Amino acid sequence: MITADNGLTRCEKNVIIGLLATMLLASCTLWGCGQREDATRVFVASSMTDFIEELIAVDGQNGSANATDVNIAGSGTLLLQINEGARADVVILAGAEYMEELNRTGDFHPPTEFAMTKLSIVIAPDLKDKDLTVRDLWSGKFQGAMCVLSAPCGQLASQYAASQNLDMADLSLEPNVRAVLAKIERGEVDFGFVYHTDLLSSTAGVAEVQGSGASKFSTSYSFAVSNNLKHSAQAQSLTNAITGEVGQRILEELGFNQP
Repeated sequence: MITADNGLTRCEKNVIIGLLATMLLASCTLWGCGQREDATRVFVASSMTDFIEELIAVDGQNGSANATDVNIAGSGTLLLQINEGARADVVILAGAEYMEELNRTGDFHPPTEFAMTKLSIVIAPDLKDKDLTVRDLWSGKFQGAMCVLSAPCGQLASQYAASQNLDMADLSLEPNVRAVLAKIERGEVDFGFVYHTDLLSSTAGVAEVQGSGASKFSTSYSFAVSNNLKHSAQAQSLTNAITGEVGQRILEELGFNQP
């Protein structure tokens, strides 16, 4: 059980964070904050969903008046949106190669790496009491899921499969790691490739396949700030929060590692 500084358990804290995030999203819907010119537009890799929600909620509790418009998707999708002309002030991506691609556009300052996580093979709640191995999962009796190859989690899963001589052709392909996790939690698939931090975030009773060797495959997270900011102070405040004490504490609580 993980406890926060205020004495709340992780579960209790998540309830509070969820309520705050819901109110923030409702406010965005009612007032159209996504269209506000003074809002800092933040593009966030889906596996950083919990982190950015908690960071913004804490920022709001501290009385920050900064308006933030958050767009969450797989790293490959975020890059595609930016390449098609979407405006992003701060971009948080998984996978060094994705950040390198963003940097080649010349529209962003050099990136800052701030966290890492590992690959994990997770099984559905109704299978958690079974002592399943990777070979069991590939026996033909179970259905699996992974991210598309344009997402960092999909690339890691593919690299792992190659190291184990596993055929991934029958696995369903999902747009991002949170979509994979949701399918496992609902029992729509028996197992899937997610990040260890996604496993830790789940409250649905999923379990990790022990001894799979998947944890040898990891990915990094970096953020980059646009060269063409209208409100640089807001973006600077956010990036300071990511690398500062509050952001680093949240990352540690969520199970992320230092780069």
